[in-house]
Amino acid sequence: MKRSPTISRINVANTHPVDVYISPVNLTANGRAHLGHAAGPYLRMDVVQKHLKRAGHHVRSGLTTDGFENHVLVRAALENIDPSTLAHGFHIRIVEDLASVGVVFDHFDDPAYSSNLQRFSTVGNALMGALSAAGSLRFLATRLPVDNVGSTVTPEERFCIGGWFGATCPVCLASAGSFFCEQCGHHFEPEEALNPVSRRGRIVEWLENSSAFLSISGKDRLLRAWDDTAIESGFLEIGKRYVARKGQQMRLTVPGLHGLAWHSRHFNSQQILFSYSSLLYAHSLYCGHKDAEGTGKPSPFAHESDAFLIGGTGIDNTIPMLVGVTGCALGQNSFRPFDRIFFNHFLRLNGSKFSTSRGHVIWAGEIAQIPNISVDVLRVYLSEICPEETETDLVSEQLVDRYNAVLDKISAAIDCCTVSINAIPALAGCHVDGAMMVTLDRLYEKQCAALSLDHLRVSQSSGPLIEWVDHLSGTPNHQTAYTWLMGFSVLAWPLMPKITEALWHWLGHGGHPVAACAATPSSHRCGTAPKINGRRLAVADIERCLPRKIAA
Repeated sequence: MKRSPTISRINVANTHPVDVYISPVNLTANGRAHLGHAAGPYLRMDVVQKHLKRAGHHVRSGLTTDGFENHVLVRAALENIDPSTLAHGFHIRIVEDLASVGVVFDHFDDPAYSSNLQRFSTVGNALMGALSAAGSLRFLATRLPVDNVGSTVTPEERFCIGGWFGATCPVCLASAGSFFCEQCGHHFEPEEALNPVSRRGRIVEWLENSSAFLSISGKDRLLRAWDDTAIESGFLEIGKRYVARKGQQMRLTVPGLHGLAWHSRHFNSQQILFSYSSLLYAHSLYCGHKDAEGTGKPSPFAHESDAFLIGGTGIDNTIPMLVGVTGCALGQNSFRPFDRIFFNHFLRLNGSKFSTSRGHVIWAGEIAQIPNISVDVLRVYLSEICPEETETDLVSEQLVDRYNAVLDKISAAIDCCTVSINAIPALAGCHVDGAMMVTLDRLYEKQCAALSLDHLRVSQSSGPLIEWVDHLSGTPNHQTAYTWLMGFSVLAWPLMPKITEALWHWLGHGGHPVAACAATPSSHRCGTAPKINGRRLAVADIERCLPRKIAA
């Protein structure tokens, strides 16, 4: 297992900062980003990114949306719109949705759009070429269903695959579709599925189709790689079950017209890169290529790079990441695998799965538009229900109760301390409270343990912060108030970036909160004392974010 970046103690500068690159799994551009997305991998990775930055590491990040995934074609067909136009429209909304809850990346692109497509095609071809050169490709003829609705002009469109295909999972017998089961995480070929059906017509025959498959040589290479990546046991078991059933192989191409085409004499129809293996890795390589642009440095995914690579996704992408992406990384000599991959379970909404089709969903951008809501406080609540060990439930009443409690507690503490500091003419004589710094150091270490890259628990990261808030009692003198605000800025920044950056600047520091500066007095304060811009919520505020047919 590659050693995680070292986290220095409070007031100790990191003398050996590490280059870190974070690239979560892309979002399919067939809809907006809801709170199930935001409270899962994307908030998690945003918290990790800030945690590592405050420790002094060099952290960059990139994300994409997938406009080529088959479900984009399904929705585009239903709405009678060009798939690229639909996907780019949702890309814009997804960027806005995540940004509305403070989740931002250094670059966030739609690789399938306009001038980005050439770069995307270049990295996709480079990956497939490297896999071919390394002997990691097999060309197999598999049976794919054909229904009575597909086009008779283009053979690729006759196949009933992806979003058009429904079935029963061959492992857990749950209802499944496309190439995978959300219930147990297994991936299967259509001919392996039970009770196959077409969601747009009727399956009339099965035709052989030649596609490229990944084939990893060397016994247990995937399993050893998963150990190196510190994959947690529950998700590890999903990967092990897949390998036991199917070996170290996975589909890399599917018949299709809308996607990154890759050509071979072995194919009997046009093939495009598969969204859950080669294309998924190509999205990360695209981000790495974009990150390296103009720097003179190699991509963080390049074989010669020493960057620490972090990925994150939901349980439904367990096999795509463990077999598809990791397998593609192991199967050639040009690009590197991730050093850490973090998985999470699903977040439910008022007891049921988030569902766009049923209207059972809260879009991230919608909840952020509640008048005078504090996104910082919302992020604390979402972090606490992050489904890291099991599925969790966002319940409107519980959200409101916890949000209001956190808002009241933290707002009162901030106001109390800023009033105390405002009572003195200048900060020139301010010093930190030594005893409080001992407590801060203990809580910082406790929070760092929760955010360890070897056992990440964002759901536990607010605990030390709330303990620091509770540590303040009575009316603080200016020294206590100054120390508390500095400590709060450092502890809360990964979760509450807006108020902490405002306090950090008000206390005379530049940039973002840095742990090593927590005990460094500043000589002046800047402007008006910041406050949390937010009000208490009512359940009705949340219910109005639900579509009418569900909220009624």
